[in-house]
Amino acid sequence: MQNIDKIKLHWPNNSVYFLTGSTFLHYPYFKTNEQKQIVLNQIKKLKDKLNIKIIAYSIAINHYHLKFYLKSGLDIAKVKQLMHGGVTFKYKKEYKMKYREMWQSKKVLVITSDEMDWKTTGYIIGNLLKHKEVSTFEELENDSFSSYKFIVKRYSDECAQELVRKVINVDESIEGEVDFKNLKKLSIIRPKIY
Repeated sequence: MQNIDKIKLHWPNNSVYFLTGSTFLHYPYFKTNEQKQIVLNQIKKLKDKLNIKIIAYSIAINHYHLKFYLKSGLDIAKVKQLMHGGVTFKYKKEYKMKYREMWQSKKVLVITSDEMDWKTTGYIIGNLLKHKEVSTFEELENDSFSSYKFIVKRYSDECAQELVRKVINVDESIEGEVDFKNLKKLSIIRPKIY
């Protein structure tokens, strides 16, 4: 039997990654736009300072999701540090925290197939609908804490809505209301985002 301390994770180069961070006890640290902006600023730092290509993101009241491309898998440690350590540092500086720990869970996945790639994108860009922080696709497109609008610009509103509907139980009526009970299943073949 192999000693768990000797197992080393291998993060592949030239790969797309999905990172998520959930707050300790799901505390709503990011309930205001100013609080969410702290997370968004760290995402922008990833892009500007580390030259990491951001593919999709969403920032909810108690978690965030981020999909990005890394040339070197070794940079995953820098990404996690900038996101979790950076957000914690900025948040503690700006606000008084009720809990010592800010993050309860931090998960990283490597995107290994086209299907996983598209499903992850749909899940991320529709996450604020899933958690009812917005109630229509129009609100989602206008929310700066979701990259939904970038998928709409790059492909189309229909394509972005379909990506979300394939993984999140959302159906928006003609009147713009969302019914979270029905899931439409559509299929189209689309090119990769990156």
